[in-house]
Amino acid sequence: MEMKTTFKIMMVLILVFATKGQAQKEISVPLDPKTLEIDANEHRFEAYKGKTALYLKNGRAWLKDASFKNGTIEYDITFGNERNFAGVHFHIQDANNYEEYYLRPHQSGNPDAMQYSPVINGNAAWQLYHGEGYWSPFQFTFGEWMHVKLVIRENKMQVYINDMENPILHVTDLKLGEKSGGLGFGSFLGGTHYANLTYQNTDDVALVKSEENDHNKENRSGIISSYEVSEAFPSKKLGGITVLKDLNIPVERKMKAEASGILNLSKVSPVSEDTNTVLAKFNISSNSGDETKRLEFGYSDKVKVFVNGKLVYGGDNSFRSRDYRYLGSMGFFDSIHLNLRKGNNEITFAVTERMGGWGVMARLSD
Repeated sequence: MEMKTTFKIMMVLILVFATKGQAQKEISVPLDPKTLEIDANEHRFEAYKGKTALYLKNGRAWLKDASFKNGTIEYDITFGNERNFAGVHFHIQDANNYEEYYLRPHQSGNPDAMQYSPVINGNAAWQLYHGEGYWSPFQFTFGEWMHVKLVIRENKMQVYINDMENPILHVTDLKLGEKSGGLGFGSFLGGTHYANLTYQNTDDVALVKSEENDHNKENRSGIISSYEVSEAFPSKKLGGITVLKDLNIPVERKMKAEASGILNLSKVSPVSEDTNTVLAKFNISSNSGDETKRLEFGYSDKVKVFVNGKLVYGGDNSFRSRDYRYLGSMGFFDSIHLNLRKGNNEITFAVTERMGGWGVMARLSD
């Protein structure tokens, strides 16, 4: 009896290891009410320009039963030139946490014609993640079908549009990490047609070697990598505060910044009127007490900076806060000079979010 049981266990293990890493067959997804869960202002299933298509406007259509980690996602897409954010969601954990890749028809030919961004606690982060590795230019053919292919392996992604030999976007650091999750479409504001959705789960997928920058290997000189943060609280509590102790909010949770220096504060809390501000602090030590250091920093959307408990800076980097084209992208764009006292010096950012990315980053400059 024991020998039979042992034999069965061995056979199961052999089958597990024999199939480990094997590619799943490519799955072709019928775009119909049976396969999709849709939450949108407008949608319909129709024949469009020779294809069986889903029309989606201002909403999302997620597969009811799909799990995807590594492999390929392919689909056809077409839209007009109106303002729109149309693409695919993947590694979906729940309604508020997933990765997204989308096209901006109204930015055709511009550097930000497309965007990769994580969505964490319901908050997208395009103001935090921009430029190389997150954006790429592309000239769209409006009213015509375009074929899109995503190749994903571990925490990296490459995107192809029409030309299946040369990727148009290289993402070197998917922010949710190596996770399995759901799959679906999203179209915000404008209307989009989708067709011919297929996906394949496989670890055996090749990425094209890229000369583009790997954000995990950037120069980290002077970057602040560790913070302590508070729980989220309403920004109205900051009104009239010039001395930090008057705020009386504990700052105890430890958080690590990304290699680039970005501290994504959406990980702390969803954004609401009562949870739109977080304190993030770090310490600088001075041996002499007669020392001045330049601190370069970025934030999204608004910030108040306290040095040793006293307010020294306030700024607004919100979307369209400076002119009608202003994106509010975060980077090392602002600076202050710190007059350090001997011993420990505490730097605290009070960061308030509205939309588009909740974060802060800082580095000491020579």
